[in-house]
Amino acid sequence: MKYIEILANHYRSRENLRLFIWWLALRLMKRLKIGFGYRNCDVSRKIDIVIPTISKDFEILSLVVQSLRFVEQRVNKIYIVAPKDPRIEKFCIDNNLTFVDEISVLGFGKNYIHYCVDGKDRSGWLFQQLLKLSGDRFVEMDDYLVVDSDTVYVNRNCFVCKGKYVLYANEEWHQPYFRSFRHLFGYDAPTKWSLTSHMMIFNKNLLGQMKRELEARTQQSWFDAYISTSSRTEQSCVSDYDTYANWMLRNYPEKALIRPFYNQNVLRSDIKALDVLCATYRSQHSISFHSYLGSK
Repeated sequence: MKYIEILANHYRSRENLRLFIWWLALRLMKRLKIGFGYRNCDVSRKIDIVIPTISKDFEILSLVVQSLRFVEQRVNKIYIVAPKDPRIEKFCIDNNLTFVDEISVLGFGKNYIHYCVDGKDRSGWLFQQLLKLSGDRFVEMDDYLVVDSDTVYVNRNCFVCKGKYVLYANEEWHQPYFRSFRHLFGYDAPTKWSLTSHMMIFNKNLLGQMKRELEARTQQSWFDAYISTSSRTEQSCVSDYDTYANWMLRNYPEKALIRPFYNQNVLRSDIKALDVLCATYRSQHSISFHSYLGSK
């Protein structure tokens, strides 16, 4: 939902008024650059990095990997999770990255999922979320950072600060994500900020607890429960990042720290060398080259 609609309707809906207040507070924080710089970042914390990708993002993958130098935590291993593709596998070998065949993670591929809306197949989109939530199956460290393969860091990024996991909030609030959260867990998400921000730090122990709670409640595998949120009418039915972040905020609020998300969408026709991008977008933490934005 666009926030101009929320503003127009807020006098008729208490919920919309609350959403507008959340949105306004976040906009004010970003205007004042609150949370842009970092203090007390746990730079000694060692993490793994997981980048799920597919062939359409291959042109950006090199930039994404280069930009990981801006991650403030110590990087142990970088995992590229993808379908078998000679270009991606060679890229991993050439850059000392660990390739993970996406089929090996859960034992199935996107064909396991049947999710189509208005003739558009969304099974791959949902399968990517399952992969991100399954990093605990193959990473070595207790914490792993998932980075979307169309997002490039252009400034320092901290994901563990003063012993807390940093969650990034943005303005792209989407009601179905919150409905799906309640469907999965039986209680409301504790925040109205969107925490879907193209990246997320996961803790294997907390993630495991979330999955066990989900399985105990639904009496099925966590991934089947997650897939059950798919809809015949909604193209974006659930969010991996929002789901995990809100579960943490509900159950372990003392372990989380919310900060504004400084990110800008950029057309793929504007892809340049990383140093040029850093100079151009110095007011952001990251930039995203979403394929659906097209080019000039």
